[in-house]
Amino acid sequence: MNKRLELISALIPPGVGFADVGTDHGYLPVHMARHGYKGNIIASDLRATPLSCAVASAREAQVEERIRFVLCDGLDGTAPDEVDTIVIAGMGGDTICGILDRAEWCMDARYLLILQPMTKAEILRYWLVNNGFAIEQEHLLRDAGETYQLFTARFGGETRLCDAELFAGCYPLVRSQPLFPEYLDALIRRFEKAIGGMGRAKRAIGRMELNEEILSELYKMGEDMQK
Repeated sequence: MNKRLELISALIPPGVGFADVGTDHGYLPVHMARHGYKGNIIASDLRATPLSCAVASAREAQVEERIRFVLCDGLDGTAPDEVDTIVIAGMGGDTICGILDRAEWCMDARYLLILQPMTKAEILRYWLVNNGFAIEQEHLLRDAGETYQLFTARFGGETRLCDAELFAGCYPLVRSQPLFPEYLDALIRRFEKAIGGMGRAKRAIGRMELNEEILSELYKMGEDMQK
């Protein structure tokens, strides 16, 4: 169990069950089964090889009978009444959007989504807030020298995000994270570099203006952090 999976496991509440989409070696389902989780545990993966590794992990831990292993794409093999928590971690934000988009049944307040995009978190946040989901928690953590964003969401309610928050996270939720000042500085440098590398060609003007607006919003976050 790495730090990301340890945090995810701590965020899974007792309930009907949870699905670990893209389970890979099955470490999260095995951990939850070994530590007394009582609900249904579903481990799914698109590929047969990692799913067989997950089965082997569960067999070694003697919890194979507690986990249902499913070879499928996303949530295609999970029934709505089997779970009330959905974990999707370790894949691109655009891929996560596609998984959720196909599983319309998750657009219900009974389901907690625990999401950890490896890339394109801004696309995932945009999809969530424009499809009726409220972002409930934001977390930043460092694991093996990399900084990761992890957030939870639930259908219903409303979360309004400025363009910069799509990248940085919902500011009221993320500003208290110990790693946020460092993460914000990295984002500011990223957008400063992007703007500096753009020419003034007509095709770049729209993108330039958007990046400048995002950078301005990031600067405001930094100023607020100093208060």
